[in-house]
Amino acid sequence: MIYIEGGTKTQRALSKELYYFCSQELAIKKQIDIDLKIQDIENAQAWTDHEGEGKFYIDIEKDLSSDQFITAFCHEMIHVIQHLRDKPISEKEAYQMESGLSEQFKLLNKN
Repeated sequence: MIYIEGGTKTQRALSKELYYFCSQELAIKKQIDIDLKIQDIENAQAWTDHEGEGKFYIDIEKDLSSDQFITAFCHEMIHVIQHLRDKPISEKEAYQMESGLSEQFKLLNKN
C-alpha cells in the first residue's frame, strides 16, 4: 500500500500508477507499505529509508518535471527491492535499472 502526502493531484495520481507498475515489474510479492512525501528536498531529487518489516519511506522533490519524477520514483523502488532481497544498496544498480523501468512505464502510459 502507498500513502502519499504533499505534491499536486497529478503527482499523487502518477505516484499511485508508478507504485503499482514498479511493484509488478520488480516482482514485489511481499506486502509492503510506503509512506511517500512529495516535498522540497535539499541536495537530492529523492531518497528512501527502510524501517523493516516491509515499511519504507520515500521522499521525492516536488519541483521535478514529470519525466524526472518518473525516473526518481523508479530509482527509489529499485532501492526498495534491494532492501526486500537483503541485497546491499547499490546506486550503480539503481542508476542502471531506472531508465529501462521508467521508459517502459512511459511507453505503457503514452495514451
